[in-house]
Amino acid sequence: MIFSSELLDSAAADPASPAWSLIWHESCHQGTFGPASAALLPWLARTCASFAPERRDGVVALAGFIAVDATDADRAAYSQEIATLRRLGVECLPGASTDRDFVLLQQAVLGFDGDEIWGKELDLVIDGEADVQCPECEDELWLDLMAEDSPIEPWLTSDLAVRVHAEAVEAGRNSLATAFTYLFGRVHCPNCGTRFDLADQVGRVSWG
Repeated sequence: MIFSSELLDSAAADPASPAWSLIWHESCHQGTFGPASAALLPWLARTCASFAPERRDGVVALAGFIAVDATDADRAAYSQEIATLRRLGVECLPGASTDRDFVLLQQAVLGFDGDEIWGKELDLVIDGEADVQCPECEDELWLDLMAEDSPIEPWLTSDLAVRVHAEAVEAGRNSLATAFTYLFGRVHCPNCGTRFDLADQVGRVSWG
């Protein structure tokens, strides 16, 4: 995959340029960013650094998806660029204009960290729902991450859960913080009564 210098120059000149849509489209195949996309990471790091923090969201999100799908060899080769992009992403968090942008930035940072599950699945809190399977009876469950009558017991079942929740609280995004307590909560299966961690099942679906 080779992008023309004209296309890259157009994208680098303006974070709102239509060129970014083409770069996203050509880099992603059926939800996965192929190994060739990793070659964009040095350019993305330079480009991201040239944009004001409030205009980096889309670039950081793209780079996060590329980084989390990169091979171990590419992550090692571009470790400096990934570290730079991670720092730039963290800098963007306080100024994110919407909850959606905030979560996508958090997700990108996890992608830079190499988290192959939550670097892709954290945005379930944006959708407000999760589809998982009970580990005991294998019943398919559609779970609302905000409903008061949800079978989810709000909780924070991992260090990562505590981290993203704390980031949301610190940023004053209370509804988002609440959604995280559901995403990382515990479920009582309405079919068989089994109690399980929702995040564990999200991980199994992601890997499956």
